[in-house]
Amino acid sequence: MTVPPSPRWAVGLATYKRPEGLARVIDHIGKAVQRLGLPMDLIVADNDGSDPAIATLAREHAERAGLPLHFVVEPTPGIAAARNAIFDRAGAIGTRFLAMLDDDEWPADDWLLALEACRAQTGAHVVGGPVSPVFPANRQSLQSIARWWSVQPQMLEGKPFVFCTCNFLIDLDAIRAAPRPLFDPAFGLSGGGDTVFFRGLFFAGHPMAWAETALVYEEVPPSRASLHWMRTRRFRVGNHAATWETRDRGRARATLKTAALTIRLAIYPVLRREPEAWGVGWLLEMDKVRGRWDAHRGALFVEYGRPEAPANEKACR
Repeated sequence: MTVPPSPRWAVGLATYKRPEGLARVIDHIGKAVQRLGLPMDLIVADNDGSDPAIATLAREHAERAGLPLHFVVEPTPGIAAARNAIFDRAGAIGTRFLAMLDDDEWPADDWLLALEACRAQTGAHVVGGPVSPVFPANRQSLQSIARWWSVQPQMLEGKPFVFCTCNFLIDLDAIRAAPRPLFDPAFGLSGGGDTVFFRGLFFAGHPMAWAETALVYEEVPPSRASLHWMRTRRFRVGNHAATWETRDRGRARATLKTAALTIRLAIYPVLRREPEAWGVGWLLEMDKVRGRWDAHRGALFVEYGRPEAPANEKACR
């Protein structure tokens, strides 16, 4: 009797001008792969390509971790292009199970083990895990409101909903029929395209689950370790949510939801949704509502904009 081959696994991550973070995350992926005990490919998509040292660094750390490296340069600006490049390469090499995280993160040693255990137990096509922020030494006061920098399990219509690519495992065989490109280029520089992708899978009936012990840590740089930055992020969250809700369910329903959330602001503190910091919770909820109204006026908030190339450089392309 012929024994069917074991399904192929890979970990993918996109990187953009973070060599230190890239080295760190590859080292930690190596430890997680050892705990899982399965052969693992590593797919790195460099969303820049201007520095050849990045490829060298990735290769050195992948070799040290015992991971076959597939290094892809994706010069098209935007996280959507980098994510699509990872999925394309995973498909090209025959990957079935693809895990992903970001280059400013690093996983716990049991990360892959916990994701796979949850997938095997639930049969979910997509499994997500939590992300815990690590603040700078001089910003430890933010620990009391760390929930807003973290990724926690979410529900949608009463079912588990995985909503971001910063910590997840997906069965690629299960989504072969999903329309391409998987990540909409329209959200490449704005962010939020991962949630659009997962919403598409969710409403297509793909089961999802959360592995609450599949922990990933995220470095919060000083530029993001402030309430001002988080207020901007919550504005973006609201802006993008209203944008994709309008696409999915129509302008009328999305606007009605925004109106309801606006009215709810009057009683939001009473709801005590964030009992440890209800005032901050109300402020951030207000910013989210403001972002939604901006979307209804046709504006898409861009978080990951890049400097414009000089005119002469543009002319040569």
